[in-house]
Amino acid sequence: MESLMTFFGVFGAVLAVLAYFLLERGTLSAEGVAYYIMNAIGAVFVLIAVVYSFDGGDIGAIIQEAAWIIISLMGITKLLLKKKVSE
Repeated sequence: MESLMTFFGVFGAVLAVLAYFLLERGTLSAEGVAYYIMNAIGAVFVLIAVVYSFDGGDIGAIIQEAAWIIISLMGITKLLLKKKVSE
């Protein structure tokens, strides 16, 4: 199980950093849902790994990953509502 949690943490971190890299490179757009989905999935994976091996020092990471999930969901909602209004 430790190996799986390590994979989750690494995969999540790579996915979130990749999303930001692709955004900065212009490959992804903040006006597209892919960026927010990658961020949310990455944050969920990191959060799972952190919660699995929780100790008091992980509270900051838990808050940060929860914030990324909320912000990503806000971005997805904003884009979907914007798309719905324009239809």
